[in-house]
Amino acid sequence: MTEYPAYAEPLEIRWSDQDLMGHVNNARVLTLVEEARIMWLQSIDNWSREVNPTVVVRTEINYRSPVHYGPELVVELGVGHVGSTSYTITFRGIQDDAVVFDGLNVLVGVDPENLRPRKLHDQERDLLGRYGTFDPERPTDLSAEPVTH
Repeated sequence: MTEYPAYAEPLEIRWSDQDLMGHVNNARVLTLVEEARIMWLQSIDNWSREVNPTVVVRTEINYRSPVHYGPELVVELGVGHVGSTSYTITFRGIQDDAVVFDGLNVLVGVDPENLRPRKLHDQERDLLGRYGTFDPERPTDLSAEPVTH
């Protein structure tokens, strides 16, 4: 059975994360996503030993509406495509029962000796394969069923 979200965590927004427009700066949103992704991967038993190091090779983000200081922001993570050397972590931020941003990170496993891409181990692919994602055609629909890959 597909699990979604793979991880959902309320993140702390600091007063200093705001910009002159009075909302969270767009670059800080990506930092919040990074924090959630790291917390999730660290929470998985034996993940760091089997997967690290990885590098982000692509990021896409859709800013749906401003993120504000004050209301709780929950970041949901899922898994999209799992390839031979890379995998996609999908994300969306929910504040006041609405999706305020969504997007994806593509990560590549790196061989620590030669710093070149490496094939994902079967254990990694199996673990990542148990997670689904939100419907990429309807990322703001909180009632949609998860999508498997």
